[in-house]
Amino acid sequence: MIQPTSVFLKSQPKLQNRSQNYQYLIKMLDAFFERVKVEPILPKEPVRNEFNLYLIECTDAHWKDLLPAELVQLAKQHSVVIFNADADAICEKNLLLNGIKGVFFAEQSPEDIFAGLVRVINGELFFSRKSISTTFNHMLSAMSRSQFNASNDSVNSDIDLSLLTKREKSVIHLLAQGASNRDIAEHLSISDHTVKTHLYSAFKKTASRNRVELANWAQNYMAVSLSLQKTQ
Repeated sequence: MIQPTSVFLKSQPKLQNRSQNYQYLIKMLDAFFERVKVEPILPKEPVRNEFNLYLIECTDAHWKDLLPAELVQLAKQHSVVIFNADADAICEKNLLLNGIKGVFFAEQSPEDIFAGLVRVINGELFFSRKSISTTFNHMLSAMSRSQFNASNDSVNSDIDLSLLTKREKSVIHLLAQGASNRDIAEHLSISDHTVKTHLYSAFKKTASRNRVELANWAQNYMAVSLSLQKTQ
């Protein structure tokens, strides 16, 4: 039995206008859920608690290696489901490890999506059995490794954030939100070379080997939910 639930659907207008499946989905949500709100951007922080469930459209998204910081932060506090996904552009294991409750692919019918949402509302996950098994084995392996590498494993969490300069923190914030080196340079009004210098320093200070590790570190140990506003 579906519990009365407020649903926020983050979707771009181009999908709303062209997809018949999308229109069917909206009709079903309106029929079975207490409140449905559709917007192209997420609500501000104080308003987010008004919704019990978030559906995030990921058309044209490339989330194979790294999820947007805003999505990771949202999933830490709310039930989040990804829909209209491309199997080649996402990694179900990464979604699971970051607290996402389910994923629906572009070819799935609105009826399948609705049935999956009911399962999510009832406290279940909606992923393929293979993905859940793979993720579970990954977690077991990580736990096993941590028993033998406890000292190394604690390096990142014990890093003193004061070791990072203000500019390095700004660069990391933007990187964790998916910005490229050029995006970072334009946003901070610095050269590409300076961006690389700050990143190299941040890699060393956080014991990160690459951009993905640094972004994951930031999402775990820094507040990376800042919007892309100009840094003074």
